Amino acid sequence: MKVIFVASGNKSVGTVSPFVKSQYESLKGEGLDMRLFPIQGKGWKSYSKSIWALRRIVRKEKPDVVHAHYSICGVVSTLACIGLNTKVVTSILGSFPHKSLKLYWVRFFIKHLWDATITKSQRTADQLGIELPVIPNGVNLSQFYLMDRNEARKGLGMSVEKKYVIFVSDPRRPEKNYTLANKAVEALNDGAVELMAVYNKPHDEVVKYMCAADVLLLTSLNEGSPNVIKEAMACNCPIVSTDVGDVSWITKDVEGTYVANTFDPLELASLLQKALLYNERTKGRERLQNLNLTVEKIAQRIISVYSGILA
Repeated sequence: MKVIFVASGNKSVGTVSPFVKSQYESLKGEGLDMRLFPIQGKGWKSYSKSIWALRRIVRKEKPDVVHAHYSICGVVSTLACIGLNTKVVTSILGSFPHKSLKLYWVRFFIKHLWDATITKSQRTADQLGIELPVIPNGVNLSQFYLMDRNEARKGLGMSVEKKYVIFVSDPRRPEKNYTLANKAVEALNDGAVELMAVYNKPHDEVVKYMCAADVLLLTSLNEGSPNVIKEAMACNCPIVSTDVGDVSWITKDVEGTYVANTFDPLELASLLQKALLYNERTKGRERLQNLNLTVEKIAQRIISVYSGILA
């Protein structure tokens, strides 16, 4: 089976988001003939230009499936494949504001133009009001491993005395809501606790921060199935999160993980206090394995979607 992955190439020059690359590599490991097509540039103008470049590749290579990541990439892939004997699969990676225009046009593409659509959480599928396969991104457990907390801190030059709350995203991205994270930590009024933003780091460093941290804090306004939560779980890192995407489901019954009911910084501060007092590593890694959320298991489920539309 030959598959072209289409995704934004703006995270860094010439590549795609780490979780897209991880999924790409896992499918390649299952024996699929894979090609990556990163879309460079932002806005409709850049995406429109990429239609013709992708179409030339599809006509030349004749893939069985073009798998787009993000709905806008699904639009590009659909237009690029018009009249060609190639199936289009789109992964919806986020969630939707209530009754947003995007929600309506995505529904149209799902019903009429995409051969298959994958959502990352049941919450997103419910928003769309369409029965769809829910396949979260998997975690590479060999890449996100367990490491002694003090050893990780020494390697990163972090104090072994302080309490660290890590925010693993770019604070400048408004949807990640760093302002709320900062307010929650400030509300602790504890000089021994430091909020540390971790971003633009390679995975081999991110895993060390997750092993070094006392708590991972996620304050996003919306998410599909946030990879950072699963990666932190793979490192058995305690977690405090807003109730977005599938966080409540994934972290269910894992001691040391806490999900807020609101976006109130005082509630988040209270949960951070609980997580800091917990002062142990969680059993998040075990939970991921029980849910079959490894990259290998997820790759098999994606292949089953491909096989279903090619049958």
